[in-house]
Amino acid sequence: MQSYMNMTMFKKNKKKRKLKTKIIYLLFGLFVVCVFIGAGYLNYLLKDLPDIKEIDNYSPSLTTKIYSRDDRLFAQFAVEKRTLVSLSYIPEALKSAIIAVEDSHFYEHHGIDFMGIMRAMLKNIKAGGFVEGGSTITQQLARVLFLNPRKTITRKLREALLALKIENNYSKGDILELYLNQVYLAHGAYGVEAAAHAYFDKSVKSLNLAECAMIAGLPKAPNNYSPIRHPERAKKRRKHVLDRMLIEGFINEKQHEQAINQEFVLKESSGKNQAPYFTEYIRRQLEQKYGSTVLYRSGRKVYTTLDLRLQNFAQDAIAWGVEELDHRQGYRLIKENTKINPHFIADKSLDELKINDKYLASVENVTSDEIFLRVGNCFGRLPKENMNWLRSKPEVLFKTDDQILVKVLGIEYNGEQKKYLFSLYQTPKPQGAMVVLDPATGYILAMVGGYDFSTSKFNRAIQARRQPGSAFKPIIYTTSLLYGTTLADITLDTAVIYKDNSMDEEWKPVNYYERFYGPTTIRDALEHSRNVVTIKLLKKIGVKKVIKTARALGIKSPLVRDLSLALGSSGVNLLELTSVYGVFANDGLRKPPFSIRYVTDSKGKILEQNEKVEERVLDEKVAYLITSLLRGVVEHGTGRRAKQIGRELAGKTGTTNKYIDAWFMGYSPDIVAGVWVGMDNNTSMGHAETGSRAASPIWIRFMKEALMDKPIKDFVPPKGIIRASIDIASGLLATDKCKNIITEDFINGTQPHKLCDSHRPTIDKFLKVDLDLSEEEQLNEEELSKLEDMDSKEDYLEWVFD
Repeated sequence: MQSYMNMTMFKKNKKKRKLKTKIIYLLFGLFVVCVFIGAGYLNYLLKDLPDIKEIDNYSPSLTTKIYSRDDRLFAQFAVEKRTLVSLSYIPEALKSAIIAVEDSHFYEHHGIDFMGIMRAMLKNIKAGGFVEGGSTITQQLARVLFLNPRKTITRKLREALLALKIENNYSKGDILELYLNQVYLAHGAYGVEAAAHAYFDKSVKSLNLAECAMIAGLPKAPNNYSPIRHPERAKKRRKHVLDRMLIEGFINEKQHEQAINQEFVLKESSGKNQAPYFTEYIRRQLEQKYGSTVLYRSGRKVYTTLDLRLQNFAQDAIAWGVEELDHRQGYRLIKENTKINPHFIADKSLDELKINDKYLASVENVTSDEIFLRVGNCFGRLPKENMNWLRSKPEVLFKTDDQILVKVLGIEYNGEQKKYLFSLYQTPKPQGAMVVLDPATGYILAMVGGYDFSTSKFNRAIQARRQPGSAFKPIIYTTSLLYGTTLADITLDTAVIYKDNSMDEEWKPVNYYERFYGPTTIRDALEHSRNVVTIKLLKKIGVKKVIKTARALGIKSPLVRDLSLALGSSGVNLLELTSVYGVFANDGLRKPPFSIRYVTDSKGKILEQNEKVEERVLDEKVAYLITSLLRGVVEHGTGRRAKQIGRELAGKTGTTNKYIDAWFMGYSPDIVAGVWVGMDNNTSMGHAETGSRAASPIWIRFMKEALMDKPIKDFVPPKGIIRASIDIASGLLATDKCKNIITEDFINGTQPHKLCDSHRPTIDKFLKVDLDLSEEEQLNEEELSKLEDMDSKEDYLEWVFD
């Protein structure tokens, strides 16, 4: 019995041993399979793992920076806004803050922080999801340089392997420098230098402890912790960074407390480019020459001719002038189908408005003196004086719940209650443009291509060809002077008919007021923009010669080859016409306008340098005579509004048929500026919207600011210019018997030498020869005696043409 039991136990033990052996073999087999799978997976991970030696050729996308005339940064082109800086350039406070909050064992581990990984795993298990990765700075660098941001196990393993390889080949300093130049910190800023400029408008080396802590808090979630978007959230994150720095021993209690209590002083930014049309003009030139890849990724530095001070004055003047013109066209009620700029529509929860910004407001109440308005959660008032351009009473035009556009002028307080002060606003229909040049260098100092770049990127300063009207006339007069005319020459302003034989049509040109003024000097004709005299001059000298002069002065646009050229019928762009006036201002020397001084690569090597080119295209004495004439336009003629500036200025108005285009071109000895105003659809701006009324006030507003605090300069006549007293009626040297005398400029040798001995022969000559009177039509002695007793040319003209 005992033997049987022993035998049974033996058999059972044998079966157990066999089962255990099978399990061992099975486990060993599974282990071998796992090893093979793991080895295969590891081989898979290593097979496609990027070569970290690419770090040696690290060349991230850099920002192309655009600088003004005085080397101030005002615009950037980039896929990623980044400026590379060395580790030594970065303050210790920022390096310590990054290490404290992102990887406190950075100098202790070899790429992977196993304690950090365990801590992250516990947090993920507790949260029931992936909330923390436990990545070291080296792992983060590996991810941003080589891997995609998706959170997967495979990516994490590759990240760890890459981190180990990076740590084995590069120093901690190299790794930290790469990281601080590569990390994304919101608002398009990559790297700490770009972030310092984006948030604080300073270099990273100038950041204080509180600012360093704020930037160090961004890598975890840049957009969520942005102080611009979420200031309260950013403060809490900054406190966390400072707490970590205190715990790690990077700062003491006093530094910790001071930094926590320090207020944010962020970069003031309107969110607008300081010179959007000029910047786009630069961008197009760079892209055409270097290509888009170089433009957006190479870190070029572009030094331009832009004067930011003058640019601001020009933009302000255009905005003011276009709005004033639009006000004269009348108020347009907002209706259901009215298109509103999305930027003006405020969020209903908005609780703060920005000064000078525009908003769509709801009418709360209307009285005869003011309108009470609401924008989001903000309230304010629109007083009567801030909408005085309305043609109807406010209580007639508006009612409760209507919507109107307003501009924020300021803040008013009633006790602790804050209310806003508004002015009435509407998006203008007219457009305007301005170009400002330095005539001595050709520098484009300012360029405004329209009222609002955000709504229209079409640059009317360079892309639009518009008829210049009388602003083209100085080119006619320049040609006339080149071919022998003097400022004392007289042309008869009378009705004339020109026939076009090819079309069997007749053209009867008239002056602005549809009057004729009889014998007219060259000066009087240009000062008062007499069309008929200008046409007669063009007819006399020939269209070909005028076109040749226009080309020499800088006009490149196609020009018509008929007499309508005298009235500015050919479209030109504002930049080229302004450059023509620059030749007059620069004594006949043409300096072609340009916008880029030089370009360097990211390390400062000069790649392109534009030399100042000049060409003598006009005798300096002729240029001075044109300046003398254009000074007369400002002193006595259509540009006399500009006299209020109190400087020596030269200028010319321009107006086209039906008031479609209005121009004012003018200059001081140091600066030339051109203004155009009109409608994009070539419709009329309204009755009497001439160059004098619509364009010259813009020019005047700009020049007042531009010349403020500048020394007063006069136009200096060159050698060979003399002055002589001339009788207006005869154009001869004046005597003591002459009643209407002017002192006129001449090129020495061209002045009249004959004395005006009496008015009778001169008048007789005009009446007989220029009016072609018959012998029977000649004046008798009584009429001639009456003529001699007249006191002024105006009396004479009124009598002659009665």
